[in-house]
Amino acid sequence: MENPALTKPAPPEDPVRIDGWIAPAIATVAAVILSYAALMVVLFAFMGPGDCDVHDGCSWGADTTLAVMGTAIRSIPYVTPLGLLVTWVLPWRSRWTAARRRATAFALLPHAVIAASLLPLLVFGS
Repeated sequence: MENPALTKPAPPEDPVRIDGWIAPAIATVAAVILSYAALMVVLFAFMGPGDCDVHDGCSWGADTTLAVMGTAIRSIPYVTPLGLLVTWVLPWRSRWTAARRRATAFALLPHAVIAASLLPLLVFGS
């Protein structure tokens, strides 16, 4: 005979999210568009920062900002596909929603770094 006090209650079901594909799809489209835009922004940034001449070079702020942008653009081919792969591979269950959002943010992180570097480049580069 089973004692009802000793039985464990059944865990609640984790339903499949029908809208689980929306975040990966938006992130994929945004990553493709932003990757090309980031490449153009970084290439134009390296072409001509303000008052840099051959002997003195650029200011410390412009050099640092260009280094950050260069590192971010070189990390896009590695970070973005990895983050997008994780967003598509994770199960489409409710408990994986937060992890999927974090992977989406991770995939778009280099693009955000490049966008955030534009203002310091404008301030220090001129």
